[in-house]
Amino acid sequence: MKPLGETARETRAKANELAEKTAENAKATAEAARARIQDGYGRARTATGELADRTRTATSELAAKGREQADAAREAAGQAYEKGKAQAKRANSKLKTVAEKQPMALVAGAVAIGALLGSLLPKARGNDD
Repeated sequence: MKPLGETARETRAKANELAEKTAENAKATAEAARARIQDGYGRARTATGELADRTRTATSELAAKGREQADAAREAAGQAYEKGKAQAKRANSKLKTVAEKQPMALVAGAVAIGALLGSLLPKARGNDD
């Protein structure tokens, strides 16, 4: 049998060796985890940047289309206004001409329109008292 002191030294040496191997394994595992985390972070950062770029591009394109449509609508409204204004001028001119040349026909037309509108109104009911 070995003396107790020698067995203790051997046990201590084996424990130190095991502790060193465990520390080396822990360090290697931590370094691998750190590398994977950094890689994932880099990929996430790249993807986020690409998404932000695509969002900016899409937003810019939508804004440009909106401006184009607003300009087209403004132009169409302006044209419709001018067309309506010209038609109102023509109608006014024709009405003046009719009023000057045939005033009685104008009065008769106004009376006819008034009678038509009056016939469309509901009749008033008297009190049933």
